[in-house]
This record gives sequence, C-alpha cells and structure tokens, in this order.
Amino acid sequence: MKRRNFIQNGAIGIMAGAAVPFSFSCTKEISTVGDATSILSTPLCDLLDIKYPIIQAGMADVAGPELVAAISNAGGLGILTATMVPPDILKQRIQKVRELTDKPFGVNLILHQDLFPPKEFEIDDSTVEEVQGFLNGFRNELGIPESKSKPPKLPPLIQMALDVIIQEKIPVFSVGLGNPSKDIVAKCHANGIKVMVMVSTLEDALSVYDNGVDIIVAQGSEAGGHRSTWEKKKSKEFAAIGALPLTSAIVSAIKIPVIAAGGIVNGKGLRAALALGAQGVLMGTRFIPTFESMAPQSYKQKILDSSSDNTTVTDVFTGMYARVLRNKFTEAYNDSNTPVLPPGRQYVATVDIIKEAGKRELPEFYSLYAGQGLDEIKEIISASEVVSNLVREAIES
Repeated sequence: MKRRNFIQNGAIGIMAGAAVPFSFSCTKEISTVGDATSILSTPLCDLLDIKYPIIQAGMADVAGPELVAAISNAGGLGILTATMVPPDILKQRIQKVRELTDKPFGVNLILHQDLFPPKEFEIDDSTVEEVQGFLNGFRNELGIPESKSKPPKLPPLIQMALDVIIQEKIPVFSVGLGNPSKDIVAKCHANGIKVMVMVSTLEDALSVYDNGVDIIVAQGSEAGGHRSTWEKKKSKEFAAIGALPLTSAIVSAIKIPVIAAGGIVNGKGLRAALALGAQGVLMGTRFIPTFESMAPQSYKQKILDSSSDNTTVTDVFTGMYARVLRNKFTEAYNDSNTPVLPPGRQYVATVDIIKEAGKRELPEFYSLYAGQGLDEIKEIISASEVVSNLVREAIES
C-alpha cells in the first residue's frame, strides 16, 4: 500500500508504547470534511476530556482568559499563563476562564531550579554596572528612568501560583523549564489535577516520567519561547534537538502520552506528529496572532511579517535561552558583548524596558518570542478558527 493511501485509510501510530489507531479529532463521533469521513480519536483526548489533540502553550503576556477559553471552547486545551503573576490576579483570571467556558483548561508555571525557589546569586558590582549601563541606552531611547541598581531576587510568586493551582483544582497543571517533585505530582493527583511537563531532551523526559507525571511534551528546538530545561546549559547548542527525532525518541522510551511541540502551525504538522507516535500537538506561535491573544498588536504583526530565518536563540531577556525574533534589542545586546545576568535577575533588569515597549507598541525593544513555523502564518484570525483550520487541514492533507 502506498504511504499516502496508508495514511488516508488510518495509519497505525505507536502511542504510549503500544500500537493504537490514531486520527485527528478526539471524539468518537464521525467528522466530515468535504467528501472525507473518518472516525478520529487519540487516547490523550479521553485523558483530558477534550475534542481535538490540540494544546495551546501557556505563553507569558499572551495567554489570558479570553484566549484560553476560546481554544477550550473550540475543542482544544487552552492553558493560562501564571509565571510571575501575583496570586490575586491569577485567581481573577482563573475565575474569568470559568465564566467563559465550562470545558477543561490548564495553568502553566516555570519551575526552573534558579527560580523555584528564587536563588541567591553573588553578582559583582562591575557586572551590574556594565549590564545596567548598556540597558540605560535603551531606557534613554524610550524616555524612561535609568537604573544603576543590582536587580533584586524575585519574589516567591511561583510557589504562590502553585498553591493557587492546587487550591483551585485546575484540570491540568502545565510545567515548563522544570521537573515537579513526586510530592508536587502527588498533591496534584490528590486534587484531580493532571500534570503535563515540557522537556527538551530524552534524559529529562525519563526524569519527569520517574516522578509520575501524566503527559510529556517533547519540545523541539524549533519552538518559540524558553527552551524547557530546568538548569541553564553551558550554551544554546545544548538541548537543541529537533521536534522529529526528540518526539520519536521519547515515544519509544516511555509509556504515557507524548505531545509534540516546535514549529507546528498547521494540520500538516499535526499529521506529522501523530505519525511519529505523539498523541497531540502543543502550539504557541500560531496562537499569538489571534484576536483573543493578549500580545501587543505590533507583536502580532511582526509574526505575520517575519520568516523562519528571522529567529534566534538568546538569553538577553531573562537569562534563560529562548527563541525569539531578532530585533534591535537582541542584536545590539549581542554585538556589545555585554554580560548576561543569571536566570531571573536578567529578567528583573530588563522588564521595565519590555513593559514600556509593549505598552507603546515598539517591537524593536520587545521580547518577541516566536518559533520556526512563521512562514506559514499569514493572518490574524480567531483562536477557534486556528483550531478548526488545523482539524480540516489534518484530514484533507
């Protein structure tokens, strides 16, 4: 049988360590697109009680209640961002999601070992002076006050947010850049919460698997945003594995659902992920240019105007490696050879610039997190349309 006919007739994917029929909707019902009618299902959908195996990444300053609810209402799983969000605001956002949808949703936290709990760093005065001196050039361009002070340790907002997640019995706890302890996983399970963890290497996948998590996200190096490791590597060349080999390797090694992430923006990417044995996809960049996204309008437009070759991996915004669009901030910082402060402290040093740039729609000074699927993102549409387009494309392609 030819490969295309094999796929169209319902390929057999290796999922969760066993041969399981896969398709592109998680319902048991029949889905019709044009003349094509198929019975579509993946076990992930039963686990999360969702219609389609499409998960939205919990992106900071992007994933608010409106986006989360729109995706969950469309049949996917929306995920609310909680990192660096005060607990009272997080509770308000959770309540807003629940007002907008009765469907399952998740909340995302970063559990990086330098942030959870916030780590003490010895930073010499000369380094602080050099970093702040360079950043003051951006502040002068934006017309905001200069700074010479040493960035303080982050407040324990991550622990506070984790407490809220457990108290509120959120259906899915989504973890980035971290390995939740067995105790955290047990507390989540005791409160009916599924735990989903994103990793960037097979070794990390095995570590989180041993701690009893329910779902693993295989984050390929194509992905936008922070590279999901819980310690900062020696360079950006580490933990830089493409989504295809990483997903395949993790699927072969563990016996829980695996979700593919990195450069996936359409139904073709969904099909490819399922063919590798993943039970779904997690997408971030494609949901940035949607009507419901909290991203600044200029950020959404930069996603549409940029190509995949416009991204770079850098630590200049937060002290942790992340894929972003190149702009004046990234290029000038790198060209200056200015040092980067430790994880978290670099974020504190730059956050006033980022917030001002976002408020004033100045993308050259903003942290434009984006993956390598940019070439196929053409317009700003609703989040529900993104989901429906993925399903249609997956069946038709």
